[in-house]
Amino acid sequence: MYHYRLYGLSLISDLEFPQLVEETSDMSVAPEIRIEECEVPEAILNITDKKYDFSTSFSWLSNLTTWLVVENGNRIGYRLKEGGKVQALRNFILGFGMSMIAHQRGMLAIHCSAVVDENGAVLIAGESGAGKSTLTTAFLENGYHLMADDMAFVQTVDKKTSYAYPAFPFQKLCRNVAVEKGYNLDELIYINEDKDKFLVPYQGDFKLERVPIKAFIMLGITNGTEVEVKEINGLDRFIMYANNLFLRHLLRERKYNPEFGQLCIEMAACVPTYSISRPFEGDTTTQVIQNAFDIITEL
Repeated sequence: MYHYRLYGLSLISDLEFPQLVEETSDMSVAPEIRIEECEVPEAILNITDKKYDFSTSFSWLSNLTTWLVVENGNRIGYRLKEGGKVQALRNFILGFGMSMIAHQRGMLAIHCSAVVDENGAVLIAGESGAGKSTLTTAFLENGYHLMADDMAFVQTVDKKTSYAYPAFPFQKLCRNVAVEKGYNLDELIYINEDKDKFLVPYQGDFKLERVPIKAFIMLGITNGTEVEVKEINGLDRFIMYANNLFLRHLLRERKYNPEFGQLCIEMAACVPTYSISRPFEGDTTTQVIQNAFDIITEL
């Protein structure tokens, strides 16, 4: 069995995850999360009209790679399907499986990157092509440290402070970016055939503790000709967080329901939130980065 630390939780697994941080604390203490191969419940196997479902005690998902069964916020069972690839299985467990764990434990799984300095964490969200990786790299090159590259757990305590929990010390880079940075692709973990991405080890200081969130920045595209910067307030914050849940595409309108919505509302009351939208045409990378640093400086 393998022992890891992920999102502030101790984890034991019968499947190896090379990118995760190994657990070094007392192994005699029962792990908080267990990942193991399992038999798929017959009741799920007989369902033909849907491929996933969620609840606070039992969730499941079926795709071409695997069956996932998530229970009581402390167990992820998997069954690799015929023809399924193990690396794809790992991706689904760390993505969908852990986001279901977050739901069952009363936490938010936000699709974002996260960086941190001595004053707190900055979460950076945005759909593919919005510049999330570029802005994350800019923060890392200016004294920040990596917390998460694709998903962060968020928990609001006593309705006063929202905390981010770290994932693992790797970044996802497209093939061309990895080559430009001088990496030997044969030494990297290939994780995504659709987007042609690799896992690249982060060389900086990686902390395992939760950190207060000082800002959430949403990157986007505008039809205008100038970079647009806006502070997001009120109901729009709630909507922005709900629309950036890792499970948003599966949840659809359910992401606004109280089981998720209340957690988004609590986060919205604590975290300064901004959007930075760049024009579709032209290179405004430098301006977007400067706007992001201006936001953080003013905070």
